[in-house]
Amino acid sequence: MTRNHMEKKQAVISLEVFLHMGTALLASTLALTMAGCPDKAGSSHADAALDTGSRMDANQSNDGNATKDGNSKKDAQTNSDANAGSDANAGADASPGSDGGVNAAECQNWQANHPAWIFCDDFESTDPLVGQGRYFEYDNNNGDCVVTNGVGYSNTRGLKIKWQAGEVGAGGVKLAFGRNPQSYMDKGIRSNEDFREIYYRMYLRNQPGWQGSPAKLSRATVFASSSDWSQAMIAHLWSQGDYLLIDPASCVDGNGNVQCQGYNDFSHLQWLGNLAGTTPIFATNHSGTWYCIEAHVKLNDPGQSNGVQEFWIDGNLEARRDHLNFVGTYTDYALNAVFFENYWNSGSPVEQERYFDNIVVSTQPIGCL
Repeated sequence: MTRNHMEKKQAVISLEVFLHMGTALLASTLALTMAGCPDKAGSSHADAALDTGSRMDANQSNDGNATKDGNSKKDAQTNSDANAGSDANAGADASPGSDGGVNAAECQNWQANHPAWIFCDDFESTDPLVGQGRYFEYDNNNGDCVVTNGVGYSNTRGLKIKWQAGEVGAGGVKLAFGRNPQSYMDKGIRSNEDFREIYYRMYLRNQPGWQGSPAKLSRATVFASSSDWSQAMIAHLWSQGDYLLIDPASCVDGNGNVQCQGYNDFSHLQWLGNLAGTTPIFATNHSGTWYCIEAHVKLNDPGQSNGVQEFWIDGNLEARRDHLNFVGTYTDYALNAVFFENYWNSGSPVEQERYFDNIVVSTQPIGCL
């Protein structure tokens, strides 16, 4: 064999080795990439729901939502336009993102599109947060609880809430609907109707790196007095550890008389048994993800124990209490308010933010975007 021929043969062999090594390297890289793809952050624990059968341990009565005489806590902070950026349409046509790939401006023409809905707010409007057809009270926490462009679901407008390190109350909004003995709360939202059963849904996102459990998220209630904020019942949706939990309570005696005197009268509440969910939405490794949270509250029929409180996260049932006796034989008023809250009993461990969006209250199940 000539030297020329040998050199050509060696060159062919070298090329084959090079190609083989390249193919192996590409396969290895693809395998590593596939292995590194994380599961959806909202997956739930396999563990069963925690059931303590009693109310949360708490300085819960100290949540600062309202004064005992029912007066507004921060009248000056109902000023609406500290809450929004200058572009009313900012983010409304945002491109699909990792949070579901849909346009989240669902409140356009909602009355016609969803006749079962009682209220809708996707925070795209620049109208004042307090006003006819809107909330009756808004605490902007000195500018740390404000509607902000680009922080909402699918990069739309949303309500941004910031806690300072050690801060307890970080603002929120209070919604009333249906018949209500408090004229202060009446913003004309189906004010002549009684709602003995409601569903309400909100979207919640904790900032990446979130730390801790902020206790209060929302509550549905029956306001029962024209002279103060006395309540016939409360269906709390708050948190303990990494989990949301339901904590239903009654404040009606066996004769159908409201026992509570003023707002959040814990000395007279009868706790009906709390139950935690299964998705650790406040765990740091679950932060940065939007969660669709839907709650259902049904008052018992007079004299029956058939009330219900339950909630879902991303369409999955998390916790349910049934056979509840919320209000005994009391029928003067029905469910007439939901509060969306940011109250941390022990204070936030660090400065951090969370975000609300796409709030809906309805007489029928709502579902997620």
